[in-house]
Amino acid sequence: PPRPRARVTMAKSTDGDDTVADRVPRSSASEVRSVAEIKDILGWSRYQWRLFAITGLCIMAESIEVSLLSFLTSEGKREWGLSSAMANNIAGAVFVGEIVGCVAFGLFADWRGRKPAFALGIVIVTAFALASCFSRNVYELIFARFGVGVGIGGFSVPYDLLCEFCPNASRGTVMMSLWMFFALGSLLVVQVASVMLESQGWRWLCAYSAIPPALSVIGLFWVDESPNWLAVKGRREEAEAILLKAAKMNKVDLGPLELEHVDTGHLDVSILFTGSATATTMCIWIMSFAQCFCYYGIVLFLPHAMEVLTGQSLEIPSLGSSSPANKYPYWALTVSCSGEVIANVIALLVINSYPRGKLASFFFFGFAVTFPLIVSGVVDSVMVASAMLARLCAANAGNITWLATPEAYPTQVRATGHSWGNLLARSGALCATYWGARDDTTVVAIGFSTMAIIASTAAYHLPSGVMPGSNPRELLTKAGERVKINKPNQTP
Repeated sequence: PPRPRARVTMAKSTDGDDTVADRVPRSSASEVRSVAEIKDILGWSRYQWRLFAITGLCIMAESIEVSLLSFLTSEGKREWGLSSAMANNIAGAVFVGEIVGCVAFGLFADWRGRKPAFALGIVIVTAFALASCFSRNVYELIFARFGVGVGIGGFSVPYDLLCEFCPNASRGTVMMSLWMFFALGSLLVVQVASVMLESQGWRWLCAYSAIPPALSVIGLFWVDESPNWLAVKGRREEAEAILLKAAKMNKVDLGPLELEHVDTGHLDVSILFTGSATATTMCIWIMSFAQCFCYYGIVLFLPHAMEVLTGQSLEIPSLGSSSPANKYPYWALTVSCSGEVIANVIALLVINSYPRGKLASFFFFGFAVTFPLIVSGVVDSVMVASAMLARLCAANAGNITWLATPEAYPTQVRATGHSWGNLLARSGALCATYWGARDDTTVVAIGFSTMAIIASTAAYHLPSGVMPGSNPRELLTKAGERVKINKPNQTP
């Protein structure tokens, strides 16, 4: 006999994973199943690996474009004789563009689908990344980087799409593994710049950096729409076809497939601020702002904080000067970037053992402790180690925040909730651009550490998400549904 109906609600939401309207089959030969159940039956195989690789290229593209900023600001300052404020506008334009993209892409993805938003974002990044190579002046470069930022603002959508394809029990491991692409992108920029920046110039560095998003554009031919989104929109037959396609590729026999009917969910942003969701949204927004404020702060601050490692100043010669630009401390930047690789390994070891919020709280606090050491006058080796630890903590705090955000919201507002959280994150990145440029490094360190402590507190109080498996300590059935444990009555 069919299982009893199960209903899980958040505010006035419905979700393809969680809320069941009925389990009446269309025919006696069919077994009615939920999307969550089928995802767990499909497991993790060829179909998911392909989507993982395509999404990973998007994550790598974001990492590359952001890591590129520290070189573009310095090289633009040298080539065009820019003031520090104007040079910082090159980086600032990216973050302003990301804010614009975040406002629009989440709404678009919840309204029209994950795949169209995925495609639009990656095409915009590729086009404007290549346009940067042909900039004749700083204003054209700022406009091109703004366009790159708009596209990057939509990169939470590919992440959400992969998240909705993951088996519930392994989602944490899969999504944290995805950030290896981000770490790889950071390392690639530093290594490529060390080989060709001084000989070929920053324009060719921009061209090489456009390769990952260009590959993602090609990968769009193998990207399908989210079955969760299709189910919530009442398009069950399309969702079934995609799940059968995945089953065929994974060599899994689903038998006669019929998706259970779920309550149709329309885009309603008030869900983000209704009932218990209000506390969740506030915690997510604080964490999101802080993770980018801290992460991009250290990324943009490191080249200047480590001047002493070259024995030279990194001040850029003015336009027309015959003096060559001083070399960047590539080895120190490489060591710092390697902290993200270590961060990913650590995250993979602990992500399925502790609640998302508690882990993020730990890493935010770790950043607050280690960042001030970079500017406190310690010996070089301690400064590099502190930089690596601070970047490790900032990276993991951000990665866990990215995982907790889509898990926190139901399907019909998941992309909007993540994108708007990402909007706060990009606002944090924009603030970091100018806060990190202050002359008083003590004040800079205090500001970053204070924000990290505030975020640590918010993360500690973050409620569990609505997606099954968002709390590693909860039990799931074979159908991917939560098991409610009723505590026995206690007698005095």
